Amino acid sequence: MGAGKTSIGKKLAKKLACPFMDTDKLIAIEEGMSISKIFELKGEAYFRSLEKKLIEGLITDEFKIVATGGGLPCHNDLMSTLNILGTCVYLKVKPETLFLRLKEGKFKRPLIANFEDEALRIFIEEKLLEREKTYLKAAIVLVEAEQKIENVILHLHQCQKSS
Repeated sequence: MGAGKTSIGKKLAKKLACPFMDTDKLIAIEEGMSISKIFELKGEAYFRSLEKKLIEGLITDEFKIVATGGGLPCHNDLMSTLNILGTCVYLKVKPETLFLRLKEGKFKRPLIANFEDEALRIFIEEKLLEREKTYLKAAIVLVEAEQKIENVILHLHQCQKSS
């Protein structure tokens, strides 16, 4: 959350003239409710099963850019599936940067809307600690300074040449 997956993904898809998909948006549309409402009414296990089904449905030859929810790669061995389907990119962002990004717009994100600043900092640090081992399995890891579209494209080309 807040790393820039959707905004960078949209720009990348436009630059490469290919479709862009956001898994959370697709699931929300399919279910007819927000992700936070799905969690509230049907639970996390149900939501994770929807993510798994969605990713399995992406197995096609069509080139596309997919932004996943932050927890998606960490459940149901989906990071392995994602690495098989394509080239995964981890947008590695410092906890402080995430805090500053999320603090301003937290009211738009039900999961963190009611967090005070210190609680938000702790949440961010705990989630990164919990998930980073999985995220680091991505083929490409880009720190903040490397997250310009041209640089992402360069890394993607380099990754494809070496495979």
